[in-house]
Amino acid sequence: MFIQEEITLWENEQNVKPVFAKKHYDPRRSKTREYRKGIKSVHYNKECTEARRDDNRKYRVQMKRLMRSEKYELLHGYQRTGGRITW
Repeated sequence: MFIQEEITLWENEQNVKPVFAKKHYDPRRSKTREYRKGIKSVHYNKECTEARRDDNRKYRVQMKRLMRSEKYELLHGYQRTGGRITW
């Protein structure tokens, strides 16, 4: 049914561990997080105003797109947090 060489090749493929790419540090992402969270600022538990406005704008655009494409089952309410960190 199977040749011994095929069996050994298959076993060798199964034993090889997958190689994962190294995740590099992204300074832009961490700076954005620090800015949004207010880590190096006065407001400790709230996001900055620009981030809240941007988030609200993204939500409105997404809901308008869903309404125009008539995908009403995907609509969901906006979670108003008053700027409190939820993520």
